[in-house]
Amino acid sequence: MSLVLTACAAQGDAGQGASAGNKGNLIGVSLYTNQVARFNFEEKKMKEVAAQNGDSVISNFANNNLETQLSQIQSMFQRGIKVLVLNQINSKAFAPIVSQAQQRGIKVIAYDEDVAGANVDYVVQRDNVEMGAVQAQSVIDHLPAGRVAKVAIIRGDPSTPAMVQMSESYDKLIGNNPKIEVVYDNTTPGWDQAAAQRNAEAALQKEPNIDAFLVMWDNGAQAVAQALKATGKQAGTVWSTGSDGSPASLAYIAQGWQGQTTWTAVDKQATNAMTIAHAFASGSEPPTPDSKTQAGVPVLHTPLSSVTKDNLCEFLTKSAPTGWVKQEQVFGSEGASTCGQ
Repeated sequence: MSLVLTACAAQGDAGQGASAGNKGNLIGVSLYTNQVARFNFEEKKMKEVAAQNGDSVISNFANNNLETQLSQIQSMFQRGIKVLVLNQINSKAFAPIVSQAQQRGIKVIAYDEDVAGANVDYVVQRDNVEMGAVQAQSVIDHLPAGRVAKVAIIRGDPSTPAMVQMSESYDKLIGNNPKIEVVYDNTTPGWDQAAAQRNAEAALQKEPNIDAFLVMWDNGAQAVAQALKATGKQAGTVWSTGSDGSPASLAYIAQGWQGQTTWTAVDKQATNAMTIAHAFASGSEPPTPDSKTQAGVPVLHTPLSSVTKDNLCEFLTKSAPTGWVKQEQVFGSEGASTCGQ
């Protein structure tokens, strides 16, 4: 990693989108993957907002590769960015790159997750403790009556703050709940969907009569759905949670294969990041935060909401931002007017 951190060679824009002009402030956006639907959407939204602000964006997707992301950021440094919006692949590996950026006079905005061991200039993220509580409460709200429920927990990558923060709520609301027996509980390094499916299969093998899966993210919930189908379960018989309101999971909610997803207003989050970046690059005061980290770094949280089959149409017609999802993606080609639109 030290070799990558000291490298100055540009990697080009392979595997990512780029938009860099000569006007306004130059802002670097480093996203760790394009395999998550929301990050593709957010990258486009950031470019739109930056353009409205008169700024230009260099953006990279790192394809889940640490060295690639570090090298891409070094290239951004060489190209003269004034602000780095950083959505890192490993929160514990980026303290040196944050330090390098700040030594160059580049402001760093941690996007979606803070950087361990570093004091960035601003954090834009959802409240992951709240996220975990919303998911756990949805499970509690759908427990079977008259008996102790059997619940499996599939957590994300234990090296990430998001997993740790969401787990606080899981452990508080589910772990010691007398109405719940936790029959399986495991983590998923790298938030890997295939590993999540193996977790779901192992849980069902251990206890075939699971009532609910408490799952941290949508790709994990989609993996649970595949495991349920493989064991012959019927749609709507096992509750599961997720996050991000991805189109695939919204379709599973419509079909009954997933119970809930927690929507992060990613359009608002992307807009907040670019508004803060513009302020930093222009030498003006950034928006007022709603909290601070223990080190005193300002934090602006993104609104959350729970989406289930009961309010799916309301989400699609009122809450989801333009361009996020089409009704036919959720209900199929025959369901374009299901929600009366």
